[in-house]
Amino acid sequence: MTELEKKKLFESEKFEAEYTYTGSDLGAVYTKESTTFKVWSPTADKVMLKLYLTGSDEEKTASDVKIADKFENAAELEMDKAENGVWQISVEGNLEGIYYTYLVTSDGETRETYDIYAKSSGVNGERSMVIDMDSNCPDGWDKDCKPEDIENHPVIYELHVRDFSGHPDSVVRPEWKEKYLAFTEPEGGLEYIKSLGVTYVHLLPVHDMGSIDEAHPEKKQYNWGYDPINYNVPEGSYSTNPFDGHVRVMEFREMVKAFHKAGLGVIVDVVYNHTYSKDFGFEKTVPGYYYRLHEDGTNSDGSACGNDTASERVMYRKYMIESVLHWAKDYHIDGFRFDLMGLHDVKTMNMIRESLDAIPGGKDIIMYGEPWSAAETAFKESAVPANMDNVHELDEKIAVFCDKTRNAIKGSVFYDDRRGYASGVEEAEDDEIKLMIQCGVCAFSKEGYMHDTFRPKSPSQIINYNSAHDDLTLWDKFLISTKEDIDYDEKYEDTLQMNKLAAGIIMTTMGTPFMQAGEEFARTKYGEHNSFISPIELNWLDWKREKAFEELVDYYKFMIGLRRYLPVVEVRNKKATENVSFIDREDSVIGFTLEATAEDKKLSDKKWKRAAVFYNPYEEEKEIELPEGNWKIISDGHDIMDYTGKDNVSGDSILLKTRSVTVLAECK
Repeated sequence: MTELEKKKLFESEKFEAEYTYTGSDLGAVYTKESTTFKVWSPTADKVMLKLYLTGSDEEKTASDVKIADKFENAAELEMDKAENGVWQISVEGNLEGIYYTYLVTSDGETRETYDIYAKSSGVNGERSMVIDMDSNCPDGWDKDCKPEDIENHPVIYELHVRDFSGHPDSVVRPEWKEKYLAFTEPEGGLEYIKSLGVTYVHLLPVHDMGSIDEAHPEKKQYNWGYDPINYNVPEGSYSTNPFDGHVRVMEFREMVKAFHKAGLGVIVDVVYNHTYSKDFGFEKTVPGYYYRLHEDGTNSDGSACGNDTASERVMYRKYMIESVLHWAKDYHIDGFRFDLMGLHDVKTMNMIRESLDAIPGGKDIIMYGEPWSAAETAFKESAVPANMDNVHELDEKIAVFCDKTRNAIKGSVFYDDRRGYASGVEEAEDDEIKLMIQCGVCAFSKEGYMHDTFRPKSPSQIINYNSAHDDLTLWDKFLISTKEDIDYDEKYEDTLQMNKLAAGIIMTTMGTPFMQAGEEFARTKYGEHNSFISPIELNWLDWKREKAFEELVDYYKFMIGLRRYLPVVEVRNKKATENVSFIDREDSVIGFTLEATAEDKKLSDKKWKRAAVFYNPYEEEKEIELPEGNWKIISDGHDIMDYTGKDNVSGDSILLKTRSVTVLAECK
């Protein structure tokens, strides 16, 4: 069949009705007595199971024993075709630790592939591994769980596994540097993350990736990980032994357990929208099924990575759902961030949310994603993309990154020299700039939505942020857009204040705050936009900056903690937006009051009854009239103060400091 003939077949109602498999047992289902292998490959003419003693040809077995000598059966076993396009076989004996692949014959061509449903693998993911997930657990894993109540106080810290401990000043033992186990080192930096007050760590992709040669660490390769190979298998290069499929599972669980013990939830970045290449297990298992094509037969490339997967096709939708549930149940993951979520369809995303809600503790699991794509994709006509324009069709518990807020605060990410609200853009008085900043405070006004196409159901659907791994770091953006001769390591006072203003805006808004690791100590990549394959030396967290920019770190800690006292901002439902009132101004100073709701009391007894917040983006101080009330200054946007408010405000006005977020609390 041609590619277009396959596309027509796979999108037909007849194919869907005949070949939709509803069982939840695809992959290798292990018991000590036998292992049953099942793979969905409806277009295959023949499927063979091939067994190996090692995960690669590079490894030597302990003896010259062959796989056929270890088991009564031969090393290659023919599988039986069962219902709905599934091929299966049961192999007697204890296969724990045995590696395997499938030989799939379609259209007269036989190709060897790993099992796309596998839960572990050998080095570089080329051979899947039979693993008993129940026995490969650290001590106390059965008691491990999400820290209490963090879902009501979400502040997200985005981090790459290797960046965390790669720097020479990291105190992690050498053999654990850039590994999962770095997070288990008592003095290795996890206490620092906890001290910031963040409640979730968002890990850049940790599934098995294609760009890193796990067998040869001496190559010193680096990648962010947006190049999936095995979606259900932890990346091996982050383990201490990528050749043994048990190790990556055990050490990943050790890491999660350490995060939970520190009071931090774990969010993983999932990349279901594309694969490392089309020379991949999907294409070898069911050629043409898992990817989108344009009507002219060319690959859809809305991911800008060479291919787009087809979430609207029933068996890939099922795959995505089961994969997410695997990470939630087998690894105790507390949240999922979906890369280029705009390439997925609304129905799939809502079904993932529904499936998570149905498992024990699943309703507390966070979901959010990028509501855009890199380019147009070849969606099936009936599919509704899960993008910014359709956020109102997503479940209320699926959030999106608000790039409107990001670009308004620091300037467009597409133009290095473009300034934003915090860096003194000349157009800062324009209503659109104000509206985008206000969109961070609440997605609605009392009159209705603030944007024609962006219509979230509630602030729970909004992730507010200044920087993430993509684009310039916040520090670099401010420097490049405001200075000519740049020293990225210099502590420019005006730039520090821009950074404080930007952070203060995010931390005083409704929705969920998100920050890139190191933003709090002026993380720099020396002007590099896209460091996904740059050396670790450019990407690592420079722990010297934590001390050098201690004032900025302390400000972040203070503002993160401030959220626990502010009314309304953590409530995140639509009704709560009615308790946000804006103060009219003719200039670009933005002011608003926050009135406590009944739900505030449930979240914390610390919540103030009423607060007033002012953003001053100017290089000069601004005098403003205060709302009626008995106010105390909590923060002037420059110096660290006290959450209880030490100074009463005398009179009916106050002088706002330059480039500042001023927070006032009404005395009870």
